[in-house]
Amino acid sequence: MFERFLRAFLPPARRPVRLLPVVGCIPGSDVWFVRFTFAFLSHLQQGGHVIDRLSGRCIGNPAGPSFNFDHMSGGPLLWAPDLLPSRHLFIGHTVCPGFNRISSEFDWWASTPFSAPGDDYLHDGMNYAHVPVDLAPHAFVPVSVGDVDAAAWTDPRQRMVLVYGDPIEKAVASFGLWQSQVRPPYSRLGERQDVDWPFHDYLFKHALPSFAKMMMSYQAMAQAVPGSVQIVPEDALRVEPVRVLSSVLAHLNLDHWDSGLIDAVVNLSRREHIAAIEKEVGRSLTGSRRSRKATRSSAPETAVRAAIDPSLRGKALALLASMGVDAAYFQSSPLSVPLRAVAGNRRSA
Repeated sequence: MFERFLRAFLPPARRPVRLLPVVGCIPGSDVWFVRFTFAFLSHLQQGGHVIDRLSGRCIGNPAGPSFNFDHMSGGPLLWAPDLLPSRHLFIGHTVCPGFNRISSEFDWWASTPFSAPGDDYLHDGMNYAHVPVDLAPHAFVPVSVGDVDAAAWTDPRQRMVLVYGDPIEKAVASFGLWQSQVRPPYSRLGERQDVDWPFHDYLFKHALPSFAKMMMSYQAMAQAVPGSVQIVPEDALRVEPVRVLSSVLAHLNLDHWDSGLIDAVVNLSRREHIAAIEKEVGRSLTGSRRSRKATRSSAPETAVRAAIDPSLRGKALALLASMGVDAAYFQSSPLSVPLRAVAGNRRSA
């Protein structure tokens, strides 16, 4: 813990980041699974090792440094000098770099708010002279957002990935989360308290438009700059993590990674293993993971029941389509089973 405190006083890197590969995630997706996977891979590529807390197996070079969990604070940048020419990778919530050039083509874009401040990290007016970095010898690095946006149009190395989930499931999760918040702006939508919003109104007037805004930025850039964007369903990442992550690494042009490590880092990033590490270090590494679990169980029953209504789902997908989001991304409802399970648990409680 003391080491984490001291890291804040490390001098920032002097050279600004002008090229920044992005792994964007729809708010509510398991950002931490992606972050730990890349973090473990980067550490192993640099000659380090990680001890599997459940099996006791040493992954990597036993003589190399062990993974330092005090250097993982949630980014949004990750230090990956042996994987990326830019040495930094963005993992988190942000609009697709370069989209600002064509956002005016969508007349609803400017007037549609995101679900929460920070959902578009790279364009929300953060302190880009001191962007936090995990695992780096420096705690912060300057980022030239303008150069990153420009590179999306001119530099083939500027690659972007979006991990997206089911829009209804994300709305249920965020609805429960925000109702539990007591501080603005997370507890209010405009001048109206979240607790005063019926789920139907929240879904169609707030959650779905916000979802469309993020999704559309990557979809539009994929069409405008072919080959620059990969859009990955979260469900596929859960079911086939090795195959999907290998595809993501290839898309990001991470040519120096050892393919034999993919299985290992996926295994190290599983929830049970991270929970074992949290028990060892005595603190949460992924506060969002616990809050999401609590959110699902605490989501209002009316929201859970509405979310599995086929009629509501059809109307929701129609709204997304009317905003330009390709309906092919949501041809199935892979997360309807977990939602039904929640509803069943409530009936038996």
